[in-house]
Amino acid sequence: MYMVCSAETIFNQLLSPLKDNFKSNIYAQWMEASFLLTCVMVQPVWVKLAERFGRKWPLLASIVVFMVFSIMVGGARTMGALCVGRALQGVGGAGMMPLALVVLTDVLTAGQRAVWMGALGAVIIASKWSGPVVGALLLQSGSGNRWRWAGYINLPLGAVALVILYASLRDIPGPIRRAEEGEKLRRLREFDFLGTLVWLGGSLMILLGLSWGGNEYPWRSATVVCLFVFGFLAIILFGVIEWRWAKWPIIPLTVLRRSRTVIALLASFLIGICMYGMIMFVPVYYMMVVGESPVESACHILWFVLGGCLGSLLAGSLVSVRGGRTFYREWAVLGCLLMTVGYGVLYTWPLAASATVRHAGFQVLVGLGLGLCMQQVLLAAQAGIPADEISTVTTLVDYARTLGGMIGLVIGEVILKDKMFSTVAAAFPFLGSEVFAGQDVVALEGMAPMLAQLPEAMSAGVYEGVVDALRLVFVVDVPFAAVACVLCVALSNIPLHVVLPASRPDEVPEALYRLQQQQQQQRNDANV
Repeated sequence: MYMVCSAETIFNQLLSPLKDNFKSNIYAQWMEASFLLTCVMVQPVWVKLAERFGRKWPLLASIVVFMVFSIMVGGARTMGALCVGRALQGVGGAGMMPLALVVLTDVLTAGQRAVWMGALGAVIIASKWSGPVVGALLLQSGSGNRWRWAGYINLPLGAVALVILYASLRDIPGPIRRAEEGEKLRRLREFDFLGTLVWLGGSLMILLGLSWGGNEYPWRSATVVCLFVFGFLAIILFGVIEWRWAKWPIIPLTVLRRSRTVIALLASFLIGICMYGMIMFVPVYYMMVVGESPVESACHILWFVLGGCLGSLLAGSLVSVRGGRTFYREWAVLGCLLMTVGYGVLYTWPLAASATVRHAGFQVLVGLGLGLCMQQVLLAAQAGIPADEISTVTTLVDYARTLGGMIGLVIGEVILKDKMFSTVAAAFPFLGSEVFAGQDVVALEGMAPMLAQLPEAMSAGVYEGVVDALRLVFVVDVPFAAVACVLCVALSNIPLHVVLPASRPDEVPEALYRLQQQQQQQRNDANV
């Protein structure tokens, strides 16, 4: 989990230097988007493979894929090859994150699940912060090629993970029915290949529309509009295939018949939109306005991380103390409420760099809110559903959060780009608007050293514009967090140990099957 989350953000502080290293700004914005794009697309496919053939080998295979293409990332000789490596690296990451959640859900009891999910939430938040810090440290370490360790660093970490998982997953619960002669071939033949292709095609078109809009093409251009239209049509076709023809659908639509699941998915999606507001955009202030180095600017997010880790550990521990039976809804509501208030007060972000206490306090408030609510929504989605749907619902919640994170990142970048460029163009009208055509936020960050050399009368307006742009980026998350808060109110506190009878017993892991049988025996004893 640490490798995936840190890989998402490790290039955040390396974009501008890499443009200079490769003497090109083509594909620079894809350094972050390409990883998230494939990570979002392929998640359901990995989990369906785990349902069909067991958890162990798909999880190990996803780590191997991640490591192989980490080598491609580290050895890239062009910007294009680097972006392709990042995209293929995301294919491996797409399996690592959801399968880790599924395995934890399988092996933990209801009383243990809350505290471990809280610890996992703390790891997610901390690793998303450590990515930019590690990337910045590699950048400032001296050699111009040290950035390549942003890819190579995953090799020793992945090797350790493979050894530990191979040893510890020997007794991982598998399908109850052992594969008889010809059973594996039948399962492979009946795998939802058509639905998978349509899903990947539709997702790719929609995500490309989000990535290209406002960067490669205007939002109203025929290219972007067609990507959205045909992408959503493909998703509708995918739904028809899953509903009518697929024997083993990669996303069973039956799970969406339960309003509780839909509410949890929407809440997780909205929380994901708010996730990157701090991590990606706070360093822009310290690099552009304060003039700090990449490492120093990335370290300022530590306050957000401390709040997030504290909130996640606190909520997980207290839910576990109560036996995992109730109370997770209250933490989710409180967390979303704190995020709403936190992003609201961020609209008053001070221009003066000396206001460090306010800067830190704002970040702690938002981080605490995110930590309190992020994993509690997942627990709410897992409670009171059939045993054979737990892995699917767990994956969908993580998928919704990842998709929301990508959309939130796009929204923030579009707002920041438009506002910052309009400010710089107004401050330096003699440059002409054509100078900024086709440029991105990374290019503007590269102007920070030049702005520091200008007289205060010329640079003050630019700095004020940068802070105004960041305030808009922060405040746009307020309605998303507020709606997530309302949705969490509707999540009733169903006990986590309640597991409904499975609709497909052959897909239920042994641990959950035994739990189900124990519950039935307890009901029988009570009736007697």
